[in-house]
Amino acid sequence: MTENQIYNEKELLSRIVKGDESAYKMVFLQYWPRVYSTALIFTKVPALAEDAAQEVFAQLWIKRALLADVKEFRTYLFSMARNLIFNTLRTKIFTGNFDEYLQEYFADSFADPAALLEFKEAGQIIEKGIDQLTPQQQKVFRMSRFQGLSHAEIAKATGLSPRTVKNYMVAAIQSLRGHLDEQADSITIFLWVLLYL
Repeated sequence: MTENQIYNEKELLSRIVKGDESAYKMVFLQYWPRVYSTALIFTKVPALAEDAAQEVFAQLWIKRALLADVKEFRTYLFSMARNLIFNTLRTKIFTGNFDEYLQEYFADSFADPAALLEFKEAGQIIEKGIDQLTPQQQKVFRMSRFQGLSHAEIAKATGLSPRTVKNYMVAAIQSLRGHLDEQADSITIFLWVLLYL
C-alpha cells in the first residue's frame, strides 16, 4: 500500500466518522469481497456468509465513532469480522451434539479416511482439554461456546455473578491454550480458532 493510499484511507475513515455515506460506500466496495469470502470459508453457506458480512458492515456504520481511534483499519475490520462470523457460527449453527456438528460441517473436507481420523483426533484433544477444566469452568465454557450464551445469560442461569462468569471463562481459555500449546498441530489450531476465540 502506498503512502497516498494510506492517506486516502485515513481520510475516508475520518469522513465516515462524520457520517459521510459516500465514504462508507467506498470502504464497503473495497472490503466487501474479502469479508464475504472469509465468512463463506467458515460458514460454508452463502446466505449465512452474506448475513455475517452484512452484519460486519452494519456494525462498522453503527459504531463509526470508534474509527477515529483506529490506527490499522484492515486489522480492525478483520478482527471485527472474525468475531462477528464466529458469533454467527456459535448462535446459528452450534446446536445439538458437538461431535455430530463437526463431522457434518467438515464432511466434504474429510472424505479421505486418514484426514477424517486426524480430524477426530483433533476434536478429542480439544475435548480432553475441556475435561481437564474445573467443573465450574467446564460448565461456563460449554454454555458460552456451545450454547452461545452471553456472560449475563450464564450468570442468570447459574446464579453466579457476571464477574465470576468472566473469571471462569478467562481461566478456562488460558488453561485450554496451555493444553493445546502442548498438543498443537494445524488442524487442532484451526478448530481452536474457529470454535473458541
